[in-house]
Amino acid sequence: MRIELVSIGNELLWGYTINSNAAFLSRELSQSGYKVSRHTVLSDEENAIAAGLKEALSRSDLVISTGGLGPTIDDLTRPIASRLFETKGEELENTIGAAAGVFFFSQGKALILLPGVPREMKKMFLDEALPRIQKKFPLIHKPYLERLSFCLLKELEVDPFLREIQADHPELEIGIFPSWGALQVVFRSEKPVAPYVKFLKEKFPTFYYGEGTIEEAVQREMIARKKTLAAAESCTGGAIAASLTAIPDSSLYFLGSIVSYSNVWKERFLLVSHSTLKKPGSVSKKTVEEMVAGLFSETDADYAVAVSGIAGPKGGTKETPVGTIFIAIGKRGEKTDAGLLQAPNDRASSIELAARASLGALWRRLVHNTVTFS
Repeated sequence: MRIELVSIGNELLWGYTINSNAAFLSRELSQSGYKVSRHTVLSDEENAIAAGLKEALSRSDLVISTGGLGPTIDDLTRPIASRLFETKGEELENTIGAAAGVFFFSQGKALILLPGVPREMKKMFLDEALPRIQKKFPLIHKPYLERLSFCLLKELEVDPFLREIQADHPELEIGIFPSWGALQVVFRSEKPVAPYVKFLKEKFPTFYYGEGTIEEAVQREMIARKKTLAAAESCTGGAIAASLTAIPDSSLYFLGSIVSYSNVWKERFLLVSHSTLKKPGSVSKKTVEEMVAGLFSETDADYAVAVSGIAGPKGGTKETPVGTIFIAIGKRGEKTDAGLLQAPNDRASSIELAARASLGALWRRLVHNTVTFS
């Protein structure tokens, strides 16, 4: 069975919008046992939509289209799709928006039209479209699928072990997906994948944190252990706090973050010594260690994380170039784990990597009492 996703919208082709819909649909279909073979993006032009949908249906059994539904001038998908099927489409209810979806099915081929607004699309797909897919295209056997998440690992560290597994099991599908401060490995097979999962977890026991995001893993462990956390952020500008508080119930463990962007605030609110800020300077191992000490002095937190660095694009020197980030992870009553992280020469990437790496190191200290930087 071949499945193709078609995303419609000039905003995607022009680069104004990231195609998060395709990522969501691929992930949900994969977890349900289906495999997407192709992604296509079309402009909001009538001939392009008509030709693109027709071509997709010629090579695929199921085509799922997002975008181009609704009352605006560029919403052309519904009438175009109706001309491709002799049968009338079945309406898919939109309970949180104005544009209804459509499910077409004829002679073993299906076309599903979903709105482009992610919030509306996700609910409609899960509530309306996926049950119809499972009915029209039932799986004889659902493949085994397992996703493993690791913090602070790079592809090259894991790749040799994956090659070893692949050599003995060529039928096994393996995916490796890096992101800033994290790595995901996916196993998919018609046979159980538990042995490969066990093998990889045993190779990296203090880096494997399970399903989901590192923020979710930190919250899960903090709450389970009845511990609290405080943060002190400089170059990340509150990114750590924002990622943690985006998850419901973060108030059960997270006390808050002091965004001490200036040296004045580092000294006043985190008790970093004036001499430290002068030399070795605000971007140093000693500064983040004192930021952690300040958090423990001013709060009741069990754990603390501190970050200071140069995210760029300006501000670097020969001694401390752009991308120089210092991170400290503190556990009350024990020695602080602190050290250097060399981030990319790009502001957004540096901030994201610093935030994710901090949380990964915090998780390792919390769960395994393992240091990362020292």
